[in-house]
Amino acid sequence: MASTAPSWPGVRPVKTCTECKQSKLRCDSKDRFPNPCSRCQARNLACTVDPSFRRTPARKRLEAMSRELRELRDQRIADTRAGSTTSPDPDTTRSQDSTASAPRPLVAVLIDDFELMGLESFELRGIVVSKQSVVESYKLFTSIFHPHLPILGPVSLKTVYRSHPFLFWTIIIIVSQRSPVLSDETLFTRLHEPFTQLLRVEALSAPIPMSKIQALLFLSMWPLPVMHQRDDPSWLYCGIAINAALYMGLHRANVKSGTTPSLYTVGVASGSAHERLNTWLGCFFVSTSLGMHLGLPPMVNTPSDLANIRTILSEHTISRDFSLRIRVLLILANFSSILSHNSNDGVVDSSVTQLLDGELDTLKITFPDGWTSLTDFTILVVKLHVYTLVITRARSGTGSREILLKMGLGTALRIIHLANLRFNERLDKGETVTLTQRENTLPKDYYRGLAFATIFLLRHFSLNNSGNAEEHQLAANHVIMAHTIFKTLATHPRDEYGRVANLFETLCKETPSPADDPKSRHPDRMGASIVLDAITTAREMRGFPIEIPGLDVVDTTEGLPGHDHTAQGDIFGTTPQLIEPWPSDLAFANEFWGDTSWDVFMPTVTPQFQPGHGI
Repeated sequence: MASTAPSWPGVRPVKTCTECKQSKLRCDSKDRFPNPCSRCQARNLACTVDPSFRRTPARKRLEAMSRELRELRDQRIADTRAGSTTSPDPDTTRSQDSTASAPRPLVAVLIDDFELMGLESFELRGIVVSKQSVVESYKLFTSIFHPHLPILGPVSLKTVYRSHPFLFWTIIIIVSQRSPVLSDETLFTRLHEPFTQLLRVEALSAPIPMSKIQALLFLSMWPLPVMHQRDDPSWLYCGIAINAALYMGLHRANVKSGTTPSLYTVGVASGSAHERLNTWLGCFFVSTSLGMHLGLPPMVNTPSDLANIRTILSEHTISRDFSLRIRVLLILANFSSILSHNSNDGVVDSSVTQLLDGELDTLKITFPDGWTSLTDFTILVVKLHVYTLVITRARSGTGSREILLKMGLGTALRIIHLANLRFNERLDKGETVTLTQRENTLPKDYYRGLAFATIFLLRHFSLNNSGNAEEHQLAANHVIMAHTIFKTLATHPRDEYGRVANLFETLCKETPSPADDPKSRHPDRMGASIVLDAITTAREMRGFPIEIPGLDVVDTTEGLPGHDHTAQGDIFGTTPQLIEPWPSDLAFANEFWGDTSWDVFMPTVTPQFQPGHGI
């Protein structure tokens, strides 16, 4: 099934990358795939294999470079004479939509009044944090993190600290994990254990106010690192947040009413109409995006709820980028129930896919303003999930399946291309974070989408004998791009980025499969099934078990007649000790089912982990 030595999957007509071919040097890209060849890695060059590449003599290359320099100099002189205000300085040149930086933020947290508190430090369960670290964390959150999920504010930092301590510390732990605070680089390590204890108490303490809902949504977007993806509790936090929002009636928020209901009987403050609408939009956005990546149906999916989301978007003012990404997921939610429940009807699948494609493409025409590469990225990931769902259910060799494979190829290539452009785009002069720190601030779902596109290419093209050599080569080159991103972002081989890179490396050692794809082992998980299959395949290749062992069967015959080895006096003569059933039931359920949802009820010690982020 799996070979012991790495080999180029599929047809590999060219064995030398363009850089080594240009220099006429031996290249080991074939043996190191998906890593770059040794020479490119040592020189930090892009390692790409291109069958159409032809060497350019050194003299011609020198002439071309000289010509380009003359053209740039002439252009600079012309701009200066014309009094142009546009600087051609390469350090300030940006890509067309400049989305390497986060979208322009709304004012989420007002920090100016924080000086009035007179406090120089803050404490969480014995861990002291300086005021400088707190202010720095909130500035980073407001400018970089919050634009991805703009559900706060404007709100005073003093109010957050005094009235919403769980939200206050949640923001600090997220920022310190993803973008280390310069004034205290050990902040996340020191806060992790006390914050986890706070989380266990607050997440299940009724009633749950709006600030807790917002904190749980942030934790679902930027979850704390885990040793295994099955331990990621984001879906559980998201479920708690949505049920609390339903309990508060956020799904019935009215844009035009201008009033908020009294929630005395619920036990929480109702909040302003603006806060209620933003929080409910956040609930829909986070749950739908997370459900797509986990292969689960959207939590908010009734026709009335989806209609209410549309009404809010049309009448409520939010950032354009966030509004567009919600509209993308709204289209997905409309079609997901049809796709997930139809009985493998190829005609219905094809028709629904065409309709969804058309609606997504129409968005850019209907809403041309505020379109960014992150919005494009979201649309492409949604499309690829739908294509994959239909591909995995369709019979091999059918015309519709082949068409979807070609469409999926183009979509996956585009996803990785956008991620690679962003990853290699220069930082603004005013940015104080490094490239790695900036990319770490992206929500985890961004990297879920990137990993999903890479696994799609590996499964259907790089590790598939069908297709032509050009498709195999395109897929292989883009797998290298994605692998490089994850490898660069990894701070430890076993952090979440490092584990994804290792997964790609393991899968690339697999023997190419025939055109007929094997049946998915997780057919009920929609498009995400190929990710789960890839993880299972990698575990098999590494020699690890893929089944969770059950409990040892207890011999129940001891209590039957003829098997009783205990004297009657021992049974009735001893006083039975009463045991509290709740903790024992939880321990049994956690052991028997292996379900991480029980962990939030259990006062267990947090396992040791290597700090990291990503998938």
